[in-house]
Amino acid sequence: MDEQSLKKLRDWFKKNAAKLPWRPADLDAPRDPYAVWISETMLQQTQVSTVREYFIRWMKRFPDVETLAKANEEEVFKYWQGLGYYSRARNILKTAKTVSQFPNSRKELEALPGIGAYTAGAILSLAYHQREAILDGNLVRIFSRLYALDFLPTESRDAAEIYWNYAREVADSPKAYMHNESLMELGRIVCKVKNPDCANCPLRNACRAALENRTAEFPPVKKQAPKDWHGTVLIVESADHKILAVHGGQKFFKNQFTLPHFESPRNATAGLPAQAERYVDADKVLSVENIGKFRHNITVHKMECDVLYIRLNGKATAPASSEIKWIRREQAQDFFANNFSLKALERLLHRTDKP
Repeated sequence: MDEQSLKKLRDWFKKNAAKLPWRPADLDAPRDPYAVWISETMLQQTQVSTVREYFIRWMKRFPDVETLAKANEEEVFKYWQGLGYYSRARNILKTAKTVSQFPNSRKELEALPGIGAYTAGAILSLAYHQREAILDGNLVRIFSRLYALDFLPTESRDAAEIYWNYAREVADSPKAYMHNESLMELGRIVCKVKNPDCANCPLRNACRAALENRTAEFPPVKKQAPKDWHGTVLIVESADHKILAVHGGQKFFKNQFTLPHFESPRNATAGLPAQAERYVDADKVLSVENIGKFRHNITVHKMECDVLYIRLNGKATAPASSEIKWIRREQAQDFFANNFSLKALERLLHRTDKP
């Protein structure tokens, strides 16, 4: 990209930059590396409109890395609830407990849990104003259209290197921080996936796809087919009104507390499923009731789940391991940090209570 195009890009950004809680009013000001790290991690796979309130709430509770390092995983998940991809939150906590201040080199940053090439580049360019490149979905889309690249960086090492070379070219400037953020903003509000606003794009005269009226062809679409998954979720309640929560051993939530669940066929037979006996003693079951279904999506998995409400005839017993907890029924909605479990609990709360 030539200097004239980069100047047009900078001018456009100065006029059109959205007001965001992680973006200072002075676009040339260096940023807090902690805030850059949190915002950019939240923005992975998540829309800006969604992240805005999450970021504000997070920064009020965890204003710096020292405060975050003192938190436990359950609280961090609570503040992350709704953003999905919980491995991001887990890695944030791991990194917070590892560093007292952020490194200022790519090698050191990429050695930290959950910080890859993109996030490292964002921290180095936005916070430290280094000439470091970034490459996210917005820049991939822009470069694909600018240079009519009919392949994606995920296809091969050579393909990735071509995209990264364009990113490094843009970042080879004292204004790398502004070029990087300008392109991210351009991709978000102008060079969109569908119906790009080419008429208002500062790069339209340099864009091969726009000049050839072929923007819909770039980047090439390679969708992963959705995978159907049917399962059963258990709400196990003791006689003293406590709900069973499990940690680990679950297909989709291996490292956080959830309601027990397992894959099962549709129209399963009535009664206590054999898989449920991993969590409850059949001799202590008072009743088993199917209280509804819910749908949920996790990455490419399109899920449909039956919810079984299992009442026990005895009080909650002391857990045999730290992988099991009994949560008071009235506290369950605040305890679980994933919408999967909360959707199942809604079926219980909306059910007509029986003695």
